[in-house]
Amino acid sequence: MSKSFEINMNKSFDYFEGLTWDNIVWNLSYEKVRRIQKRIFKASLLGDTKRIWFLQKLILRNPHAKLIAVQTVTTLNKGKGTAGIDGLTVTSPETKLKLAKNLQLNGKANLVRRVWIPKPGKTEKRPLGIPTIQDRAKQALCKLALEPEWEAKFEPNSYGFRPGRSSHDAIEAIFQNLHYNVDKYIYDADIRKCFDTIDHKALLLKLNTFPLMEKQISAWLKAGIFDQYANTPKTSIPSMGTPQGGVISPLLANIALHGLEEHLLNYVSNRKFPKPHAQAARGTKVKKAALGIVRYADDFVIIHRNKEILDLIIQETKVWLQEMGLTISEEKSNVRLASQTFKFLGFQVAYVKVQDKFRVRITPSKENVMRIIAKTKGIIQNNKAASAYELIGKLRPVILGWANYFQFCECKETFSKVDNLLYQQIRAWVFRRAVRQGRITVKEKYFPSEKIYKFQNRTYKANWILNGTKTLKNNKPMIIYLPKISWIKSKKYVKVKGNESVYNGNEIYWAL
Repeated sequence: MSKSFEINMNKSFDYFEGLTWDNIVWNLSYEKVRRIQKRIFKASLLGDTKRIWFLQKLILRNPHAKLIAVQTVTTLNKGKGTAGIDGLTVTSPETKLKLAKNLQLNGKANLVRRVWIPKPGKTEKRPLGIPTIQDRAKQALCKLALEPEWEAKFEPNSYGFRPGRSSHDAIEAIFQNLHYNVDKYIYDADIRKCFDTIDHKALLLKLNTFPLMEKQISAWLKAGIFDQYANTPKTSIPSMGTPQGGVISPLLANIALHGLEEHLLNYVSNRKFPKPHAQAARGTKVKKAALGIVRYADDFVIIHRNKEILDLIIQETKVWLQEMGLTISEEKSNVRLASQTFKFLGFQVAYVKVQDKFRVRITPSKENVMRIIAKTKGIIQNNKAASAYELIGKLRPVILGWANYFQFCECKETFSKVDNLLYQQIRAWVFRRAVRQGRITVKEKYFPSEKIYKFQNRTYKANWILNGTKTLKNNKPMIIYLPKISWIKSKKYVKVKGNESVYNGNEIYWAL
């Protein structure tokens, strides 16, 4: 160990002296780490590998980074209370601080603990690998160091599991690719279940990192880090109960698939397609513009108006993936016209013809409508004896979280349908619990007539809105209500610019 490294390690330990979890100034810690991350991002843009490695090592031994890593896996993540194969969880402030103080890479990894969780909307279960809390903290620390380097490299149409990007960006990118008066072919590909066959050597070669980081990543790969990733939900629709998966495996998956977009664009622009394809005589720029690629982690769509050319692109995609030891799931991948509709990230995308013109129509998928109704039904059935106030408290975050996710599409009709189905569930719950009272009395108690409601800066007058009352300690009543989902209006989503990153220092852009 070098003398300078020993000095830095001593400084790290000195920082923890007298520190308690409750008096940590988190804003200061995040700011100090973010400064180093911005420098890593800049060095990556310049291709300065030596400086990238130096700064990444700086993060790995930085006490603020260690605290953030532990906070991420013990406080912020959904899987914070889940134990790994060692059966340990970290919940007390003292154990969190101890974990942070002793956190460092050692090139070793514990085996993941496999648990079985229900598939969304189904009774059958799927396996989910849970690393130990120590490994999760180490993964979070490595992610703090690696992510800014790769954010400077990632392609513009990659949206999954990246800071400052979301599934809504991917959906808007699809909209922009289809927003022309011509039907196009869509190849919807899925390779998620194939990550257990990934070529570890090829991934580590692509990662091109310093020895200690490589040794640590290699240990996690051997321990089965991608077992947990294969069953991590692609998107996290708020309040729908999606489990927490891997900490660093989504980033590694993005690294493995990085370069696919550029490769296919170069393939299309350099290949001379046989006649009668119109693209055969076009220039490089036009050929690239004719091809649309939108990737959300391992789930991606390829868009082209010519099926024969698309078939060639699909074959080239398979060849490229094989170099990483990956294969496409044929049963979950297909080619179809956009006018035949397809599903992506919980949305249903359709190309509809209106007065001899095509337009893109994006709505919540039928499966997700069924899921939210099943979710609310379960909540209501499990709260038969609860007060209306308590029931509203459990239903409100679920339905509003779902609606906020799907508001960036043509949602008006779907939201009204969900409102009606939810109303029927609630109405049955109300009249079942008050069979001895007159129906008018019950109605006015739970659904006051002609009442005025204020929601998101709008005023509504409605009759069938569930109200709940709770008496406070000062004997004053507190009244809450369950808003209609249709009160959340459809919005146009503004897609992130392809070259923007949360690490590039453009604070004004991200503040807007």
